[in-house]
Amino acid sequence: MNIESEANEKYVAQPAIPSAVVVPVHADRSSKWWWITAFSALASVALFFYSRQTIGEPIVIEFLDGYGIKPEDRLKHHGIDVGQVEKVELSAELEKVLVHVRLQRNASTLAREGTQFWIVRPTFSIDSVGGLETILGAKYLAVAPGPSSGPKASRFVGLESPPVASAKDGSLEILLDSGTRGGLSNGAPILYRGYKIGNVLQVGLATDARSVRARCAIEPEYRDLVRTNTKFWNRSGWRLNIGLTGIKLDADSMAQVVSGGIEMATPDTPEPAVNMGHRFVLYEEVKPEWTQWQPSIGHGELWNSLENRLPQPQRMALRWQERSYGFRVNRQLTGWCLPLDDGSILCLKEQLVAPDSALGGSVSIEIAGLSWVPTSIQWIADSGSAPQDPRIIRFRPANQLPDDVALWSSKYVAAAPSTPCSVVLVSDDPNSSVALDSGRFAPDGVIWSIDSSIVLSSDLLGVPVIRAESNEVIGLLVPNSKASMVVLLK
Repeated sequence: MNIESEANEKYVAQPAIPSAVVVPVHADRSSKWWWITAFSALASVALFFYSRQTIGEPIVIEFLDGYGIKPEDRLKHHGIDVGQVEKVELSAELEKVLVHVRLQRNASTLAREGTQFWIVRPTFSIDSVGGLETILGAKYLAVAPGPSSGPKASRFVGLESPPVASAKDGSLEILLDSGTRGGLSNGAPILYRGYKIGNVLQVGLATDARSVRARCAIEPEYRDLVRTNTKFWNRSGWRLNIGLTGIKLDADSMAQVVSGGIEMATPDTPEPAVNMGHRFVLYEEVKPEWTQWQPSIGHGELWNSLENRLPQPQRMALRWQERSYGFRVNRQLTGWCLPLDDGSILCLKEQLVAPDSALGGSVSIEIAGLSWVPTSIQWIADSGSAPQDPRIIRFRPANQLPDDVALWSSKYVAAAPSTPCSVVLVSDDPNSSVALDSGRFAPDGVIWSIDSSIVLSSDLLGVPVIRAESNEVIGLLVPNSKASMVVLLK
């Protein structure tokens, strides 16, 4: 076999080269996986719109010093996060710190002119103390919203310290004059029996520089505690007492130790309430008797709701004559009664019945400029205590009272509750009315004895006792130097 034949045999033995066969494939449009693509598209759209709703507007705040503020620190209002720091950088002139903040969507209204921003950080100096919560925690930005009518803004100038506190709506603003500052600073508390009822808004020199003047705000619910004879004194945050038993240090909160405080007291006989802008002297020291005063003064929303709906009792006198060492002498018992709109008058029995020593024909009753003898009046009903010994009486006088006498609605005269309640003792002057808490009474049948520590004037005999919750007359007062009491309607 020659070489050519061998080559041909090898060639013939080799397999043929495979060729591809193209078969057209049609997409299966009914594939069950198509919904994954559709769901992804919908999710992307939903996330896009959600991000648009939750991401608020960007703002820039300029500060002279950054005080360590950094990205991811929070912007807070009333303790709630309303934004986040995104970037902190120097201005082009290298003189200011620019803090870029992204507001939350629901806080976008903060981006308006008049809004104030400041960095909350620890401060401890002679003049102020604040930001103590940031000693261990992160610093943060705080905000005071501007007026709702202000135009939108995106760039602000930050404050170096918190703004001067503003008074709540309805607060009583007063001015206190003192010879020296005495360590007072803005925000210092005003205390009544150790309880905070207001704060100092601003401290500064008077316009004539003859005194230091503190502008203060008493919170709305406590403004009735401030009367024209109220006393104010400067109280430092600590007191040192040295005695035979040793040294006693009495310290208040850290804020008051540094910023000081003001304490006030009102006498047992309060004078009329004061109006906006009333001026008081701020004493440097307290007199011992001031701390012993214990007036009963109604305050708060309940008292405010009652103040314009209090009855107006009328002065009443029971007059008679009796013999003393052979002479006729004049006697009288004065007190209060309550005229009602049904023509009757409510009073205590002792205000109508003269003692056995009274001379016949000498007894008379005087109310609102009119006078009657007991036999001319009509007793309508006996109320309170046992029927054989009534303590409260309703009667109809012989003549009608003058038209200018205020009449109390008889539908607001009701039986007393089974347990003591908070009440108001009402005289003709609302400023002289006395408020008593339910805990001041000891019940005994139709009598509620009043705590012996509460001394009530004998001039309040017969004044109506108003249930604070319902504005109903539930009894009359019998004052006593040892223990006063309320005689209840039953």
